[in-house]
Amino acid sequence: RRQRQMCIRDRIGGYEDIRTEGSMPAQPPVTGSTEFSAIGLKTFDEVNASMSKVTGIPSTQSGVAETFTTVKQQLPTVEDLEGFLSSHQMAITQMAIQYCDVLVSDTTRRNAFFPGFDFGENASTAFDDAGRDLIKTPLMEKFVGTSLTTQPSDADIEAELDALMGRLTTCGGGSCEAGRTETVVKASCAAVLGSAVTLIQ
Repeated sequence: RRQRQMCIRDRIGGYEDIRTEGSMPAQPPVTGSTEFSAIGLKTFDEVNASMSKVTGIPSTQSGVAETFTTVKQQLPTVEDLEGFLSSHQMAITQMAIQYCDVLVSDTTRRNAFFPGFDFGENASTAFDDAGRDLIKTPLMEKFVGTSLTTQPSDADIEAELDALMGRLTTCGGGSCEAGRTETVVKASCAAVLGSAVTLIQ
């Protein structure tokens, strides 16, 4: 069947332009789907509650509460996975950093969470294989779910943590500045806490 074409005549003063528009494209077939994702996002209050639960830091702690109030509107408000935005991840990262900062800055809390790790040791030597295990093991046990099919393997997560700690403890002169050990632990904590293991339902 021939598709109808349309002729358009333009006239400006004594000039005339005649052109023929191309054929209209065929309409795409209408498709519908009743399939839904088996996983979804946690909403803003659920993200906050989850982070509080796994770190042991009350959501009412002043620094945490202030950060949550600041970024609340940037956190997911619906569970639809397709609605996830980069602004959501930025807000989740800020929340994770705040929770981990409070956890690691509190001597009593950090010693209970990371038993056996020497926070007073220089970062250039504190994160040998044994030191890294003292950080990775509690993070994996307390932040990462078990027997789930919708998350990376433990080995993949630990490999990423090893790489992160390696980058953060590469200091010039063979010795890192004071305070770097705490910073590395906070970064490792936030990397796991702010990932999909906390965000996904």
